[in-house]
Amino acid sequence: MAQIAKRTKRGSLIILIQGQVSTERLMNDQNVIGRVSTNNDVHVMLDSPVVSRIHGTIFKKDNQYFYVDAGSTNGTFVDGKYYQGNGAAAPLSEGSVIEIRSRNEQFGVLMIFSMFDYSRQKWNVRYLEDGMTNQVYIGRLVGPRDISIPSVQMSRQHGVFNRVNGRWVYQDLNSKNGTFINRAIVRGPVALNEKDILQVVNIKIIYTRGMLIYNMPNSGCELRIDNISKIVKCPKTDPSYNQNNHMKCILDRVTVTIDPSEFVAVLGGSGAGKTTFLNCINGYEEATSGHVYMDGIDLYSHKDQLKKQIGYVPQEDLLRNGISVRQTLRYIAKMRLPKDVDTREREQRIDQTFNMLGLDAKCQASDVKKVSGGQRKRVSIASELVSDPPIIFLDEPTSGLDPETETNLISSLRSLAHVHEKTVIVITHTLKNIDMFDKVLFFAPGGKLCFAGTPDEAYELFNVKDMTDVYKIIREHTAEYDAYYRQTRR
Repeated sequence: MAQIAKRTKRGSLIILIQGQVSTERLMNDQNVIGRVSTNNDVHVMLDSPVVSRIHGTIFKKDNQYFYVDAGSTNGTFVDGKYYQGNGAAAPLSEGSVIEIRSRNEQFGVLMIFSMFDYSRQKWNVRYLEDGMTNQVYIGRLVGPRDISIPSVQMSRQHGVFNRVNGRWVYQDLNSKNGTFINRAIVRGPVALNEKDILQVVNIKIIYTRGMLIYNMPNSGCELRIDNISKIVKCPKTDPSYNQNNHMKCILDRVTVTIDPSEFVAVLGGSGAGKTTFLNCINGYEEATSGHVYMDGIDLYSHKDQLKKQIGYVPQEDLLRNGISVRQTLRYIAKMRLPKDVDTREREQRIDQTFNMLGLDAKCQASDVKKVSGGQRKRVSIASELVSDPPIIFLDEPTSGLDPETETNLISSLRSLAHVHEKTVIVITHTLKNIDMFDKVLFFAPGGKLCFAGTPDEAYELFNVKDMTDVYKIIREHTAEYDAYYRQTRR
């Protein structure tokens, strides 16, 4: 068996300098932070006079990140504690705040640490302590001094920040999709504390130092699957049935992370648990044990709120014949979008959805029953995309399509992930276009995940030129590859 390098999850920094927000991925185990220069030893360059040429280092040890100051002129505050060149390592956790400032400055450089990869996202900042307002709204259609998020997943006025007795308080305004603070659903007014993280759909808002630092909706969500299993009653007709054990494991302790805006193929032979896996990670059914997290929020505990952010296209479409393609989307949009989305906004969102999938005016005007098989499948996908979910699941979308139509559809799905920033997860039985996927998951009989990685890594690990050969390999060596994958996940 070829050896594949163990995947390492990398952290990132959200960096605020003079009102401008940028992001940086921590690509090394040792990441030197310093002032902008020609020094190749500096990995994270900060354009500020308060930063020393070599200011400090963020390093990783035993899957834990730390910061150590390098004896800088101004020192470093980590989560409010001051460090300056004594070799002490400050542990970093999700949302840790790293500050560099001179004594006569309130702000110099502010960095927020995260284990999420925020390097592809656009971030903004809203200063609450501007002396001009005691109220800031967040929503789809709000005022010029509020936080405007252009997504139909947001209500017009989704929530509001109010200053109450010198403290900032957040109130959800009975929005359709709700608000989470530190991964707990908001039920009433909540006074904000330093480093609180609010989540509205797939928007994260970090409250720190009297500021709201927030990302725009330009990426899909992260999906973290943690040790899920599914055990069901075994029918007497099943070959594995015996009188002493009436239960059967059809999904076996699966752990994998799917990154935002990743295009993922779920592969495996008959009885490998592909559909069970898909149903358990999209909330259609629950695993017997384990957890599924969407952007860190437990799917099973908050299914009512999170299910509105999930698109699911089954193998058999549920489209009604006898009406046009456009009218079909009008009905679906009216049903699924927030009630405060007016006709003009709905039509605009429908147009955006058709453009994403390449459905032209002729197709839109056609009766659903008269469009081609490939177009019909795209209409099924459009019916899920119209509500702008950050993640979409598809079960055998290319089934019954000719090779050219299949390739075109897979290309469109890849575009949904890479251009339109959706996380796209596809069960597929065909391997013709497998190299177009970012990640492939191979399941063996009994619901055992034997591989998760890029197509190139799969060719290398299994030592094959044709991915079809992998089915036989993992069927005949399930225990070996199951154990190998579990070891590389540690």
